[in-house]
Order: sequence, then structure tokens, then C-alpha cells
Amino acid sequence: MLLVNMGDFKTARGEQKLFTKDLGSCVGVAVRDPQTGVGGLLHVMLPHCRASHDEGTPTVAAKYADSGLDEMIQALVTEGAQRSRLQAKIAGGAHMIRNAVIPESRDISTRNLTAVREKLEELQIPLLAADVGDHFPRTVVFEPGSGAFRILTPGRAEKWI
Repeated sequence: MLLVNMGDFKTARGEQKLFTKDLGSCVGVAVRDPQTGVGGLLHVMLPHCRASHDEGTPTVAAKYADSGLDEMIQALVTEGAQRSRLQAKIAGGAHMIRNAVIPESRDISTRNLTAVREKLEELQIPLLAADVGDHFPRTVVFEPGSGAFRILTPGRAEKWI
């Protein structure tokens, strides 16, 4: 299994597994080409690259929903995936901290989920399944070849989407 750290992505093929842990307000985005079995897993931390950095400050594209998806899709295409066949599944975006000042509809988890969904729509990548929101963290395991997307949460039953 290949570990995908926060603000990063990895690609794989076939039965090789990718996993990321501690998805709280972050969103795990799994994208694959079902015909070639090429896929990737992105651990999104923030919604938009263009709004999150100062001029001259180096940017890690994979931290953000918009630039991270662009970067991962390019890597998938380079490895043999065809853009027109790509499909996605997502998990995470939990409301980890309840705050009376910031409603859930405006917290970072909601903004991350909105940014991921908007970017997938812009790229015309269908979102096949999602396990998002609520108030608990998730660890996900993704197998690009089969599309298996397993969600593990302490104290909860294992879930497959």
C-alpha cells in the first residue's frame, strides 16, 4: 500500500492500493480510468489555490482541490488514463469542530467539498459515490484496478462505496 500524505497525491495501477488517513475536514478524492486500471488518490486540505497563497510564496498544488485535481489528472493521463473515461469517488469533509460563530454551511469542510465537486464538474468527471460530512474522521483505501474504495472509521463498521 502507498501512503498518500496530507496535501499530496499518488497514482497507481491495478491491484496496488493507495491509502490516506485522518480525513477530518480534508477530502480524499479517488479518480480512475476503469479501462486501464490507472488511478490516483488526492488528499485535499484547502479549497482554492489562487485564494490561499501570497505572491512569491511557493505553492504545493496538491494541497488544494482545484490545482491538486488538475495536477493529479495530468499525472493519470501521462500514465495512460484517458480523460473521457475518468470516474471519481470522495470521502471526508467532516465537521470536526462545532463552532457557534461559523455555521457548518461555511466551515472549511463544506468549502472543501464544494470546491472538489465544482472542480470534478468542471473537468466533466462523474462523481460515482461519496461518504462525506458528519462529525468523524475517516481513513480510506483505494484500489484503482477494481475501483474499490474502503472507508475505515474507529468505532464504526467498515464501509465500501
